[in-house]
Amino acid sequence: MKYICPTLGEDHEKDFLVAGSLDDFKIIVFSDLNEYAKGFEYLELEDYQPTEVSDELFRELAKNDEAFSGIILNIHNENKIISNEELL
Repeated sequence: MKYICPTLGEDHEKDFLVAGSLDDFKIIVFSDLNEYAKGFEYLELEDYQPTEVSDELFRELAKNDEAFSGIILNIHNENKIISNEELL
């Protein structure tokens, strides 16, 4: 599955929009560009760019990064939390 993520930066130096703390964070994602646009407005973001990301990245994070605790899908309406366990 593919998600749209707000990111800052270029190429391999992109930073994701996250919620939580350094030792327990979730990445904010959107299901498509339409939901991204609504969420962008809802969160009042500036300077972020939409980046398509495969769920494989999140599976790898779930396996290899103890601080990563999942993703938040469509924070502006669904606000669905998908945990590490569900990602694996």
